[in-house]
Amino acid sequence: MFPDPKPLTAFAFTDHENRAFDLSRLKGKWSFLFFGYTHCPDICPTTLAILARAHESIVKSAVGAKDVQFVFISVDPNRDTASKLGQYVSYFDTSFLGVTGDNAQLGNLAGQLGAAYEVAITPGVENYPVYHTAAVFLVDPRARYHAVFAPPLDAEEIGRRFEVLRQLDGPKAT
Repeated sequence: MFPDPKPLTAFAFTDHENRAFDLSRLKGKWSFLFFGYTHCPDICPTTLAILARAHESIVKSAVGAKDVQFVFISVDPNRDTASKLGQYVSYFDTSFLGVTGDNAQLGNLAGQLGAAYEVAITPGVENYPVYHTAAVFLVDPRARYHAVFAPPLDAEEIGRRFEVLRQLDGPKAT
């Protein structure tokens, strides 16, 4: 958790329903952001499964999850189409959003959050690797970078820490 949350600047993505996903879509909600790609063999499916369990935990909490969203940001726009992202994220939780954008926009938001990634496209190789952080970034309802959850991730711990953070932020979040 950061004592002074950092306001994010404009970015432009497209979600898995082909709608614009920009800074305005972060306002009014707590947003858990995770960078990855659908061809990921290990980190992404594991992390999304953990986030799905964390979402269940938050839903069951006293405050609930009406003002919470989970966003999977694909850093592999060459392979991750809107329909592929929709199928992928809904496998873990039907409320999850899948978004992506061009390399400049991805670099813009990743840079603001310190989310490292590298797409190792090799000519003629279809199954190229993508290296990316396994951290989950939390943006508050005022579109400010508020906290980061670093691996190893634990669903119950994410839920507990989020509840504490939300209580500490209290009425200021609206």
